[in-house]
Amino acid sequence: MKRLIAAIALGLAACGQGATPLAVSDTLYRPPLGMSGIGVAYFSVTSPIADRIVGVSSPQAEKVEAHTSVNEGGQASMKHLAEIDLPAGKPVIFAPNGMHLMVFSPKPLAPGATFPIQIDLQSGRSETIWFHPALVGQ
Repeated sequence: MKRLIAAIALGLAACGQGATPLAVSDTLYRPPLGMSGIGVAYFSVTSPIADRIVGVSSPQAEKVEAHTSVNEGGQASMKHLAEIDLPAGKPVIFAPNGMHLMVFSPKPLAPGATFPIQIDLQSGRSETIWFHPALVGQ
């Protein structure tokens, strides 16, 4: 009986049932300022395996896109990123003046609520990250 249970547990693990989630920290969501209609999200993410972010979305926004800040010839701009590599065990940082998530037409948040963004990975996994909104003045 113990061998049967061990075999079943091993089979489930082999099917990806025990997949280690992404390690996420420093989540911060900045709602749109004024009438811009565009918010931004920052975070740090570490994948236990080599993977790639291939999509981002939120049920609370019209759309979410990954961008990076670029400075070419003294001109600052943003570049859309269709995919982002996640090297195994190495943190990937989304921060001001670098990679970030642009959140288009987000729904207003209730006081104390968090903002969900789904990360779709090339491996087929999807994970929802819960972002804490920035306080006024942050």
